Amino acid sequence: MRVRSFRVRRSAVVAEYKLSEVFSGLESSPALSKVFGSRTQMTKILRHLKMRVERGDSGLWLDRATGTICIGSKHLVSAKTDFLYLDVIHVLVHVRQFLEGKELYDQAFEYVERPTELEAYRTTVAEARRMGLEEDEILRYLRMDAVDDSELGKLMEKIGVRVRR
Repeated sequence: MRVRSFRVRRSAVVAEYKLSEVFSGLESSPALSKVFGSRTQMTKILRHLKMRVERGDSGLWLDRATGTICIGSKHLVSAKTDFLYLDVIHVLVHVRQFLEGKELYDQAFEYVERPTELEAYRTTVAEARRMGLEEDEILRYLRMDAVDDSELGKLMEKIGVRVRR
């Protein structure tokens, strides 16, 4: 059940773009319709989002000062397409939270306890399952983030990811 229309422009150089110039086909994502409440609202927001490709191997994140989505050029080139799609789902949950005025980086919480992160991960994991990813592959996706094994275990417990032993 992969998202067939999702495409990645891996050749994008370090510069600023519209999100749709780097990631296309997002308008057919059922997860994003849910995130934004409707396909109309999703399309309206996606049309205006900016994306910046930066040097380095950082993943995908939201610049909270500007609302721009950023990605490291090495990550853009080397990450699996399914994982990039899940990254986009995750960061677009943060875009919606940002637009709602939520504090995305509330330091009163550890990263894996932060309500905004838990919502984004739960949404992402639900989409990964809808796509047919096995729990082991979801774990590989979660390992990409900068969390140590202890934090990863806490996160998995909080969002309901269980790996077969």
